[in-house]
Amino acid sequence: MGRWKGIETLNFFDKSGKEIVLALGFFDCLHIGHIKLIEASKLMAFKKSCNSGVFTFSNSPFEVLGKSEKQILNFEERLFKLNALQVDYCIKAEFSREFSQLSPIEFLDTILNNFKVKGIVVGSDYTFGAKGSGNIDVLAKWCLDNKIELRVVDFAKDEGRKISSTQIRELLQSGDLAKANAYLTQPYFVIGEVEHGHKRGSNIGFATANVNYPDDKVKLKAGVYYTRVLLDGVWLKAVTNVGEHPTFDDGNFNIESHILCYNKDIYGKKIIVKFLEKIREIKKFNSKEELAKQITKDIEFALESKL
Repeated sequence: MGRWKGIETLNFFDKSGKEIVLALGFFDCLHIGHIKLIEASKLMAFKKSCNSGVFTFSNSPFEVLGKSEKQILNFEERLFKLNALQVDYCIKAEFSREFSQLSPIEFLDTILNNFKVKGIVVGSDYTFGAKGSGNIDVLAKWCLDNKIELRVVDFAKDEGRKISSTQIRELLQSGDLAKANAYLTQPYFVIGEVEHGHKRGSNIGFATANVNYPDDKVKLKAGVYYTRVLLDGVWLKAVTNVGEHPTFDDGNFNIESHILCYNKDIYGKKIIVKFLEKIREIKKFNSKEELAKQITKDIEFALESKL
């Protein structure tokens, strides 16, 4: 089934002939509710001796629809997490005005025409098709007509409230990283390419790996965080500044990670930064020396952390 070879991407509008049990949704952050649904689809696929698949968008629907919301995980990051969840296939579609106008039946028929669909798994509040006009009742009738097994999974709750992407987005923006990470089931992370910066960190003895914050992602609340950075297959401890740099009168909002006990040239490399704990707020220091002393304390925090 290709489960241990890494996830494979397939285009929504391309015929593949793959036998598949498909989890349908946007899955913009793959939180605990999404994972519950995906695990149900994997179980059904196992019972039917076929492949598991997840449908998602390769771009941000929010941008196309002119909404202010940002994704929690972009497509590349969702692929990384789906691979860790041992999903066989990601069925990707580019969200466009044309795609948004597909009727519910046109959407479902496209899936059926391009894939050998053996089962479908959705959340209990799933809607689809133009203006979200398709619902569970429409899907259930279509599955019955086409002899496709349907499993509807109840959404996950915490203290009686549905766990949602909107809620997690608010937690990240407000700085409640611990709760957001609990709902995500693993730490929030960013994938980016290391770029040349101003070398200010190097000048005070703390070289940093600089990554631009992706425009299509919700911004984590500015601050200094204890993180781990994935380099050459190893998660290394790091101290990461997210946000601006007031000590240097620099208003550029980016991600700068000082990787502990590491001094190799990694410019141009793609890294993953996962956020484990918030250390402190960002503040303006009176001198570079004062900043260096504080960074030393931040590093001590990271070294002592058990995460």
